[in-house]
Amino acid sequence: MNFESHFKIYLKQHFSKAPEQAQQLLKKSLFYSLLGKASHFRSQLSFATAKTLNQHPTKILPWAIAVEMIHCASLIHDDLPSMDNAKTRRGKKCNHLVFGEDMALLAGTCLFVESFSLLKAPVFHKKRIQILNLLISKIGFNGLMSGQALDLRQARSSKKKFLNLIQLKTGSLIEASVLGPLILWGKKAKEKKALTDYSKYLGIAYQLRDDLKDKDGFFKSKKFLLKELKSTTEKSLTALKPLGGKAEELRNLSLLYQERELEHLSQKR
Repeated sequence: MNFESHFKIYLKQHFSKAPEQAQQLLKKSLFYSLLGKASHFRSQLSFATAKTLNQHPTKILPWAIAVEMIHCASLIHDDLPSMDNAKTRRGKKCNHLVFGEDMALLAGTCLFVESFSLLKAPVFHKKRIQILNLLISKIGFNGLMSGQALDLRQARSSKKKFLNLIQLKTGSLIEASVLGPLILWGKKAKEKKALTDYSKYLGIAYQLRDDLKDKDGFFKSKKFLLKELKSTTEKSLTALKPLGGKAEELRNLSLLYQERELEHLSQKR
């Protein structure tokens, strides 16, 4: 399934009206970041989880779009001078360097708000409250926002604190990508436990991999970071074992984004 084509159609329809020049500028700012080069890893996770639960991936499209919009919003804000003060994102200038800090701030906030409009989709009808609570818990005070606050103001004084930070800041949305479909279609206890554990460990491993590439994070020693990354990746894969072949696509996503990178980096040591 081509997420990008569906994503573009949705954006064109949803953000069609921009009669004033200022609105047009906001729209350009939104699209600049939304349509930039991206892996769309979180949407891939949602599709793969839906298939694991014997559902067609198109059913989870509203959730996948919502999570990608939230992720994009968090990146726009994270790059601001008052936060990470970044210069580039996904191979091009950060949003605020092109459209100004004021418009970038509005664009990120707009995406956070607009993501909730996707929860009106019929697929959520019977589980709308649970889905709403999940989204709030993963991006609000108990999720992404606290992770960002910890990253800004709390020294990374211990391994435990650092892992908690990345589980909130990065892991929250990766967990949400999997847990959304699980709320809708998960019926068996083994499915719920397997997918919940998988998403938790994958979220941590995903950030550790980025830390390894960027030479950032708590683990200053590449040896210990590799060890932690391998351990967490293995835990994510082990969690899927009770689901057997049904979770093959989820397993492949972990391998694609983890083991190949690990092997490549290990050879460079």
